[in-house]
Amino acid sequence: MFSAISQVTTGVDKTGDLKKTLESLARKQVYVGIPEGSERPEEQGQPIDNAQLLYIHTHGVRQKVMREEMNPKVESGEMPYSKAYQMFIQSFGSPLWQSPPRPVIEPAIEHNKDVIATQLRNVMQTALDGQNLEPELHKAGLMGQNFARGWFTNPANNWPPNSPSTVKKKGSNQPLINTGELRKSITYVIREE
Repeated sequence: MFSAISQVTTGVDKTGDLKKTLESLARKQVYVGIPEGSERPEEQGQPIDNAQLLYIHTHGVRQKVMREEMNPKVESGEMPYSKAYQMFIQSFGSPLWQSPPRPVIEPAIEHNKDVIATQLRNVMQTALDGQNLEPELHKAGLMGQNFARGWFTNPANNWPPNSPSTVKKKGSNQPLINTGELRKSITYVIREE
């Protein structure tokens, strides 16, 4: 009978270092979108900024008559939205919106989650190897940014086409693309929580 036993000892306990590395990694977050404060401050009467524009296209626009009826009631507290209702509307839209929801960031990330997950595994392996993980985090952020920017023209987005009046006004049937500024404003940031 043959048996093989191997024993590895280093005499150095590195579990403390490993714990610190993993705790540091757990505090790092990669965000994809339009960072707060990346544009001009809000001023009364100014056109909306790219972050607001992306939100509108993600969640839709309510009809003017409905906004005029609801806004005083919501602002006065007479008709408060519950958090559950807000989440439902934001997630599923509403038939009362004139502009159909055309979400960008979440579906783009979901569509490419396997590629992103592979990169996040690279981040973890880099951390476990004791190397600088910042370059790998930046690769993950850049992937998310590029997937979101590419979603504007990706046929998998399944966005409804522009209405005939919109096509006539802008001269294109490409939803959400006029100047490309909204798409270019999507970026990523790495933050430590």
